[in-house]
Amino acid sequence: MISQIAITFGSEKILRDIIAKNPDRSLYLYSSQDDSGKLMLLDASGSKSIFNSPVIYDVLGYAGNDKWNGFVNLTTIALDSDQQKIFDAKINQVMAASLPDGMGSIYSMNYHKDINQRVLLTTWDNFDSYSVWQESIALSQKYRNSPSFYMSNSSFVPAKDKKDNK
Repeated sequence: MISQIAITFGSEKILRDIIAKNPDRSLYLYSSQDDSGKLMLLDASGSKSIFNSPVIYDVLGYAGNDKWNGFVNLTTIALDSDQQKIFDAKINQVMAASLPDGMGSIYSMNYHKDINQRVLLTTWDNFDSYSVWQESIALSQKYRNSPSFYMSNSSFVPAKDKKDNK
């Protein structure tokens, strides 16, 4: 299991240059599902980040088989230490069970600079599979609907190469 995942954001040219200069790394380029102009580069190599402005996550737990070529979701939730224990226990139950249909993998992480920010990174066959799971788990309802929690979701799909669009 890798211990860290790093991401960065930028222009297509800069991010594709990073990929070209680092063929030995596990780098994946995504575009935001909400804004195709917003690009994210994810480094799943687990090695020290090569990015100039990385966002680094420490991996706390993992289950599944990565499907980096499909839909990816990052859910961030700010929790105090007591809330973290409950959240971690629930996520550990999810990771110990059979993963839902369409889910490739799930990473439980915290933001490297802030232990209070828990991050779930999930890989999926497609958005529909993610949507079914998101609506079915009580966890998302609890955090999404409570004013005492900060929660954000970011969804990404593999970026198309310009030549693929012609």
